[in-house]
Amino acid sequence: MNICFIGSGNISTNLGIEFKRLKFNINRICSKNEVTGKKLAKKLNATYSNLIDIPSNTDLVIIGVPDDQIKKVSKYIKTKAVIHTSGSKNINVLKDCSKNYGVVWPIQSFSKQKLNFKNIPICIEGNNKVFEKKLNKIFQKSSNSIFNLDYETRKIIHLSAVFSCNFLNYLLYISDDLLKTKKIDLSILNPIIYETIRKASEGNIISNQTGPAIRKDFKTIEKHLAILSKNRKKKYIDIYNSITKNIISSNEN
Repeated sequence: MNICFIGSGNISTNLGIEFKRLKFNINRICSKNEVTGKKLAKKLNATYSNLIDIPSNTDLVIIGVPDDQIKKVSKYIKTKAVIHTSGSKNINVLKDCSKNYGVVWPIQSFSKQKLNFKNIPICIEGNNKVFEKKLNKIFQKSSNSIFNLDYETRKIIHLSAVFSCNFLNYLLYISDDLLKTKKIDLSILNPIIYETIRKASEGNIISNQTGPAIRKDFKTIEKHLAILSKNRKKKYIDIYNSITKNIISSNEN
């Protein structure tokens, strides 16, 4: 199978490396970013183009660009089969690109670091059942967790992932920022962070909630807010108050 990537960012890099491992032929990397594009093309033994120039022997085009660029990029694609990799974009954004189009969204936060796809859930949707089955067959070579889900379902999963990944990461940043005021490394919280994630993965999340908010320990809450004010961390007060109110409310429902 000959595969062409549009984009040379994290998702294209990870999928490209995975497909190379599976002995697929990556025939071209199309990317405006010449540095990352040429680097990825070299790594995958592919040719590079700074334009959307899809080789005629391409069996599948994979669009790995930021969500807000997918529609713009799709206008220049006419091919046998094409997919995008976004959890928040509709499949129909690709309807004018091919008779076979779809979405393949791995539920993972990607960096340039190589990942093992085996346990990464992958959401797949094809515009027709035959193409969807083909996509399933391709990606089952990589992942043990394939889900055929429509756009409305993917949107909810994507929103949930923003809370559990993107927002969580920022909350950890806040923790790190506060600890730095006393020159303490974030690793001191590793045991409590890991234990929280472990318990959450087992279910009954709200019943495992601990801390001053769930206990309605308002004196401690006031002390925390005072610390944020005193240490020039007022930008975190709204976040603290909002989450605290929601935790208290969840215990009352």
